[in-house]
Amino acid sequence: MDVIVYAQTHWDREWYRTFQEFRLRLVQVTDSIIEQLEQNKLDCFYFDGQTIALEDYLEIRPEQKEKILKLIKDKKLFIGPWYVLADEFLVSGESLARNLLTGIDQSKKYGCDEFVGYLPDAFGHSSDIPRLLSAANIDYAIVWRGAGNNKSEFIWKSPDGSSVLATYLTEGYFQDYLNHPVSVQKKAENIEELLDKINKYSLGNLILLPAGGDHLAPPKDFDNLVSQINSDINNYTLCSGSLFNYKNLIKNQNLDLAEVQGELRDNTRNFILPGTLSTRLYLKKANAISTWKLCKLAEPLYSLLQYCQIVSNLENELIYAWKLLLQNHPHDSICGCSTDEVHDEMIPRFNQVNQISDWLTGFCLNRLSQKVKKGDLIVYNSSDAAYSGVIKIKTSENLPQNVMSQYLGSVNEFPQEILYDTERAPVQEDIKEYKEYLIWAEDIKPFSIHVIKKDYEYKKHPTIVETESRFIKNSRIRLEVNDDGTLKLTDSDIGKTFDNLHIFCDLADNGDTYNYSPVINDQPIKASLLKTEVIENGNLRGILRLIYEIKIPESLDKVKKIRSEKVLTHNINVDITVYADSRRVEFNASWENLSCDHILQIRFRFLDMVSKTFAENNFGIIERFFDPDYDQLKNFPAKKDEELKSNTAPMQRFVFANGLGIITEGLSEYGVEGNDLCITMLRSVGKLSGGVIGTRGTPAGPPLDVPGAQCTGIQNARYAICAVHKPEELFMEADQFFGCILTEMGIAPDNSAETEIIKNLLNFNNPDIYTYAVKLPQNKAQKGIIIRLMNISDKKQCIEINSDMNFKEINEINLLESVISTGLEHIEFKPYELKNILLI
Repeated sequence: MDVIVYAQTHWDREWYRTFQEFRLRLVQVTDSIIEQLEQNKLDCFYFDGQTIALEDYLEIRPEQKEKILKLIKDKKLFIGPWYVLADEFLVSGESLARNLLTGIDQSKKYGCDEFVGYLPDAFGHSSDIPRLLSAANIDYAIVWRGAGNNKSEFIWKSPDGSSVLATYLTEGYFQDYLNHPVSVQKKAENIEELLDKINKYSLGNLILLPAGGDHLAPPKDFDNLVSQINSDINNYTLCSGSLFNYKNLIKNQNLDLAEVQGELRDNTRNFILPGTLSTRLYLKKANAISTWKLCKLAEPLYSLLQYCQIVSNLENELIYAWKLLLQNHPHDSICGCSTDEVHDEMIPRFNQVNQISDWLTGFCLNRLSQKVKKGDLIVYNSSDAAYSGVIKIKTSENLPQNVMSQYLGSVNEFPQEILYDTERAPVQEDIKEYKEYLIWAEDIKPFSIHVIKKDYEYKKHPTIVETESRFIKNSRIRLEVNDDGTLKLTDSDIGKTFDNLHIFCDLADNGDTYNYSPVINDQPIKASLLKTEVIENGNLRGILRLIYEIKIPESLDKVKKIRSEKVLTHNINVDITVYADSRRVEFNASWENLSCDHILQIRFRFLDMVSKTFAENNFGIIERFFDPDYDQLKNFPAKKDEELKSNTAPMQRFVFANGLGIITEGLSEYGVEGNDLCITMLRSVGKLSGGVIGTRGTPAGPPLDVPGAQCTGIQNARYAICAVHKPEELFMEADQFFGCILTEMGIAPDNSAETEIIKNLLNFNNPDIYTYAVKLPQNKAQKGIIIRLMNISDKKQCIEINSDMNFKEINEINLLESVISTGLEHIEFKPYELKNILLI
């Protein structure tokens, strides 16, 4: 059987060493690769599918750029298509799209125009990967973790029918057999044993064999070594080549390929390391906030106003912010399974993304404020749904008497018109007092700019919120506090009541940053309610504080595998907020984690067992099925090279089960146990890899201490519950929970310039179409606005673009922003289809 051996290195940008430490090694490894390629000792080399490695290298070795360009041109060095090798579940779909777009754009600038969807070490694979690759004209993918017992080749499909040919590295990408300090004969023996394992899963007469590993340079005289090994190996013929050689050959074999639908999270044959979904949740929460601010607030508002010529060109600032965000998305980074120093360096990146996004948003609002009469209120709705509800405003002016409001307090700060004026510098005398209010607003259309004037008249006033020590209610929902601290939600819209909600539950965790591992005979510890307090009893918003107490053992005795006798008292303050006419109950929990080696959950208990969930995926919703009776402890301990299955799964912003939706700000892991839907609030562990543990029979990484992963100190979590008829309704609720309304006060001396503001920016009038991106074209010479839309339903949908922006032409494009079809009058969507539209 023929074997194509491809030389590669897998480059974790940061992991058990910091970025800069690994970068200095990267420079040495890349120098070695270039030398071997130039001397023809290495036929070709694949650089792990991520262009950031070259970006990092050339910052140190800029003089090597011409050599790299030549090697790429000569098809000896292959790069892209990704900017970074991201985790596929912990980042948004739009982040994955920008990752791919950025990587391909960089690759083409280097001269590379041939791509493979290379995903060698992601901790499982999202069902949306085939759709993204197909939209970028990539028809072939390399996968590993999560593919279970599939054959080496299969057709992998997304929910919309998009598909790619996938090669499954059944024994993984880390194959450093050529680097072993043993004889050629011994290398041949080891390789033949490896090939025999791979061959069991092969469909044809060709095998793809990676040669390389984490942060490894290829051995000297690579091609000659492969030739020597051929002399000592039986049944196989090795040939040094590329992934593209293999792809072209395998496509011509007319194999009988199985079709595999959806996500790849089957750990039957290889670890998917599901504990990373909840390790260092502070990173996941920071990512959720930064992604929202950049992708859903700053970029769409700027892009629309730039198209309308209200703001100047700031596209480079946006590109810079996106790259900063993407640099936190490599799997070992966002998964939280690196050293403490690595993760300490991620927080400033998130902060910088927020700083840029907030500045851009403020700049855009300031430009709008200069066109609106002083004292009038500007409201921008960044979502697909019309909004009637409570909004927050900060003003130095008195509110009109007819506006229904609730006073919150005041702050002293510099006026925005000075902060954004490059010809002025604020001085002490410029400080002003600004009062903050909640006000009621009606009929704020989707993607629109609305101006509330002093003569604003309401169609109707909302029913005021009522807040007492044991309940909080508005016209649609009522939340009651039970004696045991659980909650009862009654929703009049759907006519349902849910009881026994919101149970704090703590368990021991004998795992590490990669895997949760329970402890035999451990008993769950539940919180008790100490007291309730009414914090705010306003007409538009009420806040009820619940103070819980939970006694958590100080730590876990790793030898005896029992929790310590010493227990530490934790008080959890939960502020429950209800707004006028909202369907959501919003929670803000804060506490100080004093203990180690444990997992803290909030459980929502139903009358029926939870066997099916609907969670927000990268794009759209994914349906998952669970065995509610599954218990890891009944399968203890995991055998060597085995990882036990878990009843946990990832989500983007929400999960829906048994009629109730739970929305979270970066709490990315949910689980099922009997009648309970469990949301992980905190996972506290102290080892990067704890070696052999109950749920994993082989180490997953170096056994380093990572005290930062214990997450001691002040913690907080934001989440909401919402009863809905169907999970698709949670897209709108999640947008509103994250904050889709922006406000600013007009500062113009009159309203003469207000006619220049286009109010109706984008409106599709279809609740089943969801907007993932509003952006300017990647190619700055291209005019227009790009929108990324998805049909989130299982039925065909059609929309027409309703806008006052005078678009002359509607074109469909692919992910790379190349035109597919022109002159559309209306846009048709297949079920679950994602489309890219260029409006000119």
